Amino acid sequence: MSQEPNKRKRLLYITDQQEYADNGAIGPLFNGYLKEYCDVHIVYFTKYKNSFQAKEHDYIVPKQYKKEICRYLTAKDVDLYSFDFVFVRNMFDILSDVLNNRDKYGYKVGYRVSFPKTLQASESRKANNTNTLFGSIRSYFDIASKKHLLSQCDLFMPTSKDMEEKFYADSGVRSFPLPAGLDPARITPHKKSEGDACHFIYVGTLDSLRRFEEILVAFRKVTSKNWHLNISTFNPQFAREVMSRYHTIADTVTILEAFNLNELMKQIDDCDVGIALLPNIPIYSTTVSSKIMDYYTCAIPAMLTDNPKNRTLFDDNDALFCDFNEASIVAKIEQIINMSDEEIAKMGTAGQNKLLSHKRNYKIMAQKLYEELEKL
Repeated sequence: MSQEPNKRKRLLYITDQQEYADNGAIGPLFNGYLKEYCDVHIVYFTKYKNSFQAKEHDYIVPKQYKKEICRYLTAKDVDLYSFDFVFVRNMFDILSDVLNNRDKYGYKVGYRVSFPKTLQASESRKANNTNTLFGSIRSYFDIASKKHLLSQCDLFMPTSKDMEEKFYADSGVRSFPLPAGLDPARITPHKKSEGDACHFIYVGTLDSLRRFEEILVAFRKVTSKNWHLNISTFNPQFAREVMSRYHTIADTVTILEAFNLNELMKQIDDCDVGIALLPNIPIYSTTVSSKIMDYYTCAIPAMLTDNPKNRTLFDDNDALFCDFNEASIVAKIEQIINMSDEEIAKMGTAGQNKLLSHKRNYKIMAQKLYEELEKL
């Protein structure tokens, strides 16, 4: 690792993302604003190619080489000795390899977790009544093994401090939370949707753990017909299967798929209110959902579950709170439909301005992260 004064530090960020993926902070933070302070190289994985590719500062690696990433990159003339930091996103098997090679190459190791996926799988089994004693035991040892790896890192970057305390307590690792944020280069002013109806949009996965169908049940019970719901999801076929059980509102629901972030932003921009309602369970109530940031990028206010975490960032002037139950959701939808266009626009703009002026601004977050790296 270079110790030359005034030389730009170098960071290798090994992601869990496919090539060309638009995901969270990878683009605007690591592949954008952070490059003002240090040289950043990003590793993506692909399941469609069998050969290594170097594209400017990025490396495309065939998925089958994940668990031996350090040996593979070295064989492809990537100089690991030149990097001051190696970060890993979400993949503990890769983190293990990176830690095993730390003394050899002399880099500092950072681990970024966007979501506690092992716990998500466990909670999903419970929600679907498929949990078993063996599954519970396996989850326990899996979590213990991951905490052991985490304890060896130089820097831990959870999505929030609350997530860290709930799921990764007592790791003893220097922590720098990296929540979802807004990219100042992408923000747009609020734009009223076409027509008289109030257009809602839900972005994300539809599954039993998120209990999305409770939102559909609520829309089915709304008295007013002056609304339209867009669902933008990576699995539109599954969404259509879900909607087949809701014939009475099928004509007022449109299923969409976004193939990149630009398409998603256009879909959101065409609507008035974003839906970010999630069950009030620890796996969701310890972080502010990234889809909320997508909504406020377009200055549209979000429907949020009324919990302490969401209230730390928003209030009744810039978000639409309700409890995660049918009666509360129905009442809130009815209230929103009766709001004026000006009220909705004012609320969305207020939320956008608040996020940009606080730490939920990727430009500000990049500077703060670099300052943290300088302390390692």
